[in-house]
Formats: sequence, C-alpha cells, structure tokens
Amino acid sequence: MAVSVDFDKMEKLPDGCRFFDLNEWWYFPNRWGVRLLYPLPVSANHLTMLALLMGLIAAAFYFSNVENALVWGALFLYGKLFLDNVDGNLARLRGEESRLGRFLDSFSDFTVAVLVYGAIAFRLASGSPDPGFIWTLTLLALVSGLLQCSYWVFYYVSYTGWVGAYGKNRSDETVTEADRKAVTAGELSGAVYFMQRFHNAAYGWQDALFTSLDRVSRRVAGYRESDAHRERWLADKTFLAWMGPLCVCTNTMALMVFSLLNQLEWFLYLVVIPGNGYLIALQVWKIFRFKKLSTNLILN
Repeated sequence: MAVSVDFDKMEKLPDGCRFFDLNEWWYFPNRWGVRLLYPLPVSANHLTMLALLMGLIAAAFYFSNVENALVWGALFLYGKLFLDNVDGNLARLRGEESRLGRFLDSFSDFTVAVLVYGAIAFRLASGSPDPGFIWTLTLLALVSGLLQCSYWVFYYVSYTGWVGAYGKNRSDETVTEADRKAVTAGELSGAVYFMQRFHNAAYGWQDALFTSLDRVSRRVAGYRESDAHRERWLADKTFLAWMGPLCVCTNTMALMVFSLLNQLEWFLYLVVIPGNGYLIALQVWKIFRFKKLSTNLILN
C-alpha cells in the first residue's frame, strides 16, 4: 500500500505564518526535486555536501580562463543554490533536521562565498590598471554580502523562533558551557562542536553586530517588553517580505546574471552601494513603521 506523504512539511513555516518570499522565485523547482529524492537513499547532509562541491567547482571556473568560464561558473552556482534549498526541505519532510545540517549549510555558504569572491577579484585584477582598487572593492562586496545575508538570517530566525516553527537555528550561536558539557558527555558530536566554533569565527561578529543594531533600533522605536510589542517587532510580515532581496539566494542570482553579461565589476558595485543602502533604509523604515503601528494602536 502506498504511504501518503504530506509534502507541506518541507516548509519552514506553517501555512498561517508564511509571507511573500522573493527568494522562492529562484528555486521554485525544489519541490519537484524533493518529491524525486524523498524515496531514495540520499540524506539531506549528502545534498549539502554536494552543494558545497558545486560551489567549489563554480569558484574554480571563476578562477579559470577556459572558454565560457563565467557561464559554467553561473550554472554551477545555481546548482549549489538549488541543492542548498532542497536539502533543508528534504530534512524537514523526513524529520531529519539536525544541528550538523544547520552548520554544514553555513560552512558551505561562507567557504563558497570567500572562494568565489576571491576568484572574481583575481579575474578582474589581472586585467585592471589598478588591481589594488579591485581587491579592495571585492573585499567590501564580500563583507557587504555576508552582512546583508546575516541581517536577513537574524530577523528570519527571530521570526521562526517566535512562531515556534524551527528550533535548529539560534539567533546567537555562541558556544555555551552547556554545549561544552554536552560534548564531554557524548551528547553532542565533535563534528557539530567544531562546525559551531567555525560558525562563530565566521559569523559571530555579524550576529553580535545585528543584535546590537536590533537593540538600538528597538530603543529608538519606543519598544516596550510586552507580548503586543514583541509580536509587532518580530512578526511584521510586510517587513519580512521586503527583506527578501538581502538573502544569499538573491545575491547569488544577481551574480549569475552579471556573470552571464560578463559584468562582474558592476555586480560588486551593486552589492556595496545599492545593497548596503537598501539594508540601512529598510532598518530605518522598520523603526518608523513600528512607531506608526504602535501609535495607531493606542489611538484606536
């Protein structure tokens, strides 16, 4: 007898908590991929490792001078993007979510980003009259891209935590004494502990930055610790929808498009100037929106 599978379980958020997410446009075939892979003996972590391999191959093409290198690099980047989303969907559908999978994802994203941006800098600097400027611009773009993604993750994880939809991510992934004791007791694997420490080295400063930004923003917005204010701050679906362009998925799609156009330097400018400007404007808008909604609530 065929077993009925509830494919809705692949989603991070239950139906009533979802909001428009621009990034779903880029990996819409993932549901078909999950349906194909579900009965096969392939784990979500296998897919994550394959996504990492795709990213490494993409970086190699960006470094190379082979014919159509940027086209191939863009194609393999999309392969990574696609698998990055399928692995989480498959894990949730099977009930295989894990802390290891969570940290493998962040390890893959950080490693591929550093290598791809490094390859872009190498490619552009080799034909530039001012290679120092190119390396500086690329470094700024890399840091900007990481910060924009971390901003998205910070508020998305805060929201999923508020609705109780996904417990494998923490807003603060700092290694705690409880984590150390869990490793000693054999309750937490050494691999997870190592990946968590790597995550802290790569992303910890970003998490701390946005924790501070959020704290200051709440103060400016007149936030008070109450259920109503907490819901209004964390569960503003309009704000969450407008966050979409800052996700790593949209960043990757933009890189693919500019790669196909052979305009990598313009991509770097896009990330540094409009990207950072959008993040700052969005946070300012969030503060004023919260103030307006709170004032309207009081008046009504």
